[in-house]
Amino acid sequence: MRKIFPLGIAFLSLTISSLAQNEHEQHIRTIKARSELWNTAYNSRDSLAFFSLFDSSAIVVSLGGKWIGLDKCKYLCRSLYAKRPDIKWNINSAAIEVNDQWPAAYETGTWSESWTESGDNARSEIKGKYWIMWFLKDNNYYILSATFTPLTCTGSYCDKTARKN
Repeated sequence: MRKIFPLGIAFLSLTISSLAQNEHEQHIRTIKARSELWNTAYNSRDSLAFFSLFDSSAIVVSLGGKWIGLDKCKYLCRSLYAKRPDIKWNINSAAIEVNDQWPAAYETGTWSESWTESGDNARSEIKGKYWIMWFLKDNNYYILSATFTPLTCTGSYCDKTARKN
């Protein structure tokens, strides 16, 4: 009987560890899927799906400004669609870390934004790095904050912007 008891505890410990690892991996898969939704929803102009990524108190920051709250994030998206009708905005995840104790996760990677500049029909593109803090609520992750740092800019938009600074 003594030999069975330690084996039972060892088996139970391995089972609990395996369940925790599976849950951790599921969180990462969920965040990856949400990042893919960013790309497909934004680039197909599916505003409802795109806005479903954001927490109501989300903050988006870039060199162009800071948007606080879901309504301001919606404004950013809609104004970019209006100014740049053929805009494409992609995020490419490089790393995701999940806090298994708290409802938070971190994602970082590269991003690109490209569009045809009106008037000269030249393509402009901004590329850089991003990070997103995801917040777990109701078994799903939502963007609590996102920062986009531009590192390169090509095209006529970039030339015009450089002359203004």
